[in-house]
Amino acid sequence: MDRPYTGGGQKNTRWPHPLNDDFNKLIRNTVKIFGIGAKHDQPLLLECKNYLQSRIQGLIDHKIRRDSEEHYRLMDLVIEHGFNKDDSERHQLISECSYVMCVGNWRKDPDAEQQYRMANLLGKVILEMRYEEHIPLHNIIRYLQPIRPIEDSTWLEYKKDAILIYETPEGLLELMDGNHRHEFANRVGGVSTLSGWIIKQV
Repeated sequence: MDRPYTGGGQKNTRWPHPLNDDFNKLIRNTVKIFGIGAKHDQPLLLECKNYLQSRIQGLIDHKIRRDSEEHYRLMDLVIEHGFNKDDSERHQLISECSYVMCVGNWRKDPDAEQQYRMANLLGKVILEMRYEEHIPLHNIIRYLQPIRPIEDSTWLEYKKDAILIYETPEGLLELMDGNHRHEFANRVGGVSTLSGWIIKQV
């Protein structure tokens, strides 16, 4: 199957279109997430929430251009969790969530494993989110051009911003947010890795 393209050749915006449309729609329309992790990973879950909220804010600040996208201004991302809750409370929260997000050492925690099994029985989409400090630049697949001009001429560490990546079932790293940083890293040279969050389906 040939990969579809976005844009048009006349505008120099012909880019390969990502094949993860269902995943993109899921992320773009998220309102409530149920987070699963070991109890000591609760700060990590909060860090994930803050990062995802910053991505939504970035979408509002830079990407809303059509009436059909105005609903993003009303989004208020909520991440619930099962810490200090009984099974009935967890069941209700998982039932109401858009999807489940696993973080940290959840696979080795009996309580987190139980919540994972509950989400699985309820037929929820289950994702895993992790942070990596050094993601090889040449391993990242980017589909779109940056949406704002690149004004800097040198790589400034204090300006670095974590990118968001979707890891496909085949292990490909598709860039979801961070086109500007990825493009600049390629232009400036001497940059071999980027930092960011990677999400994949469990």
